[in-house]
Amino acid sequence: MHWPATPPCCSGRSASGRTRSRCCRRRWSEADAPRGFEEGRAINVKQLIYFRKAVETGNLTRAAQELNVAQTALGLQIRNLEQELGVTLIERYSRGVTVTPCGAILNRHAAEILERIDAAKAAVRARAGLSTATLRFGLTPSIVRLVGDAILQEFAPMLGGTELNLVEEFSFILAQQMAQGELSCALSYSADTDPRYDRRALLEEDLFLMVPGDDPQGGAPVAFREIAGYDLVLTAKQDVLTKSVEEIAARLGVTLNIAYQVQSLRAVKDLVVKRAAATVMPFGAAEGEIRSGLIVPRPIVSPSVVRTLVFLSPKDREAAGLGPEVDAFVDAIAERLHAAPGPVTRRL
Repeated sequence: MHWPATPPCCSGRSASGRTRSRCCRRRWSEADAPRGFEEGRAINVKQLIYFRKAVETGNLTRAAQELNVAQTALGLQIRNLEQELGVTLIERYSRGVTVTPCGAILNRHAAEILERIDAAKAAVRARAGLSTATLRFGLTPSIVRLVGDAILQEFAPMLGGTELNLVEEFSFILAQQMAQGELSCALSYSADTDPRYDRRALLEEDLFLMVPGDDPQGGAPVAFREIAGYDLVLTAKQDVLTKSVEEIAARLGVTLNIAYQVQSLRAVKDLVVKRAAATVMPFGAAEGEIRSGLIVPRPIVSPSVVRTLVFLSPKDREAAGLGPEVDAFVDAIAERLHAAPGPVTRRL
C-alpha cells in the first residue's frame, strides 16, 4: 500500500487559485492513509504461507492438517488476504479448491517473497556468525506433494547441522539451475547427461492418463493409441514428461491432439477438473485431486509411459559439501516414495 508523497493539504491550489506556500502543521498519519489501510489488514507472511499451502494441496482441509492449524483459521487468513487485495484468489468447491488467474499471479510472487525472507534470515545469521552449511536441494512438484512433509520433519535431521533449503521446480528447470550453480544437488527426472554431474538412478515410475472424476471409463487401463482420442493439456515441450509422450507417439505413428500447452501444474490440473482436457502425469502430481475424486488416473498400457528418478550431484562431491549423510537422506526419500500409496514404482 503506497501513501502519497505529501499530505493532501500540502498539494494543489487554494480557492483563490494561488499555489499553497506552506504545509499544514499537523503531521501525516495513518488517519490520512488511503481507504482500507487499517491495522491488521496489510498482507503478512502467515497469509502467504497459508495461501501457498492451499494452492499446493488443492484442499483446505489437507492444507490445514499439513500446517497443523485449524481449518477455520486457515480459511480466515485466506479470506482476509482476498479482502485486502479485492480479488478472489481461490475458487472453493465441495471437494477442493482451484486457483484463479489472480491467485496464480500472487502464488508466483509469494514464492519469491518467502524465498527472499529465507535468504534475508540466512544473511543476518551469517553476519552474526551463526551461519551453517546450506544444502539447496531441488525437487519436482510431485515429490513435494507426496513426501514433502516427511522430508522436512523426518529426514532433515539426517543432515546434522546442515540447513536444508528445498527448491521445487520442473525437472528441466532443476537441470538448468544445477548447470548455473544454483543448487547443491537435485532429485529429478531429467534425461540431461551433463558430464559435470553424477547421475544415480533410484526409481522407475509409471505415468497415468488423468481424466475428470466423472469420466465414463473410470480408472480402466488405456492403450497409448487411445490417448489420441482425447483433447490433451501438456506442459512445455522441454519438459521431460512431454518429451516422453511425444517420442512414444512419434514411434507409434500416433498424432496427439494437444489442445493446451501450459507451464503450470496447477493450470494443467484445473483444465482436467473442468473437463476441458485430459493429461499425462505422475500420480503424485495429482494426489490431492485424486483423493478428492476430482481426477481419476487411468494406467497407460501398450506401451506404458515411464520416467526414471535420478539423483543429480556434482562430480566433486567433497567441494560441494556432499557427504554420505546426503546419500542416506536421498535414499530415505526414494524409499518413502516407493512406499507411497498410488504411484507404481520399481527400485533400480
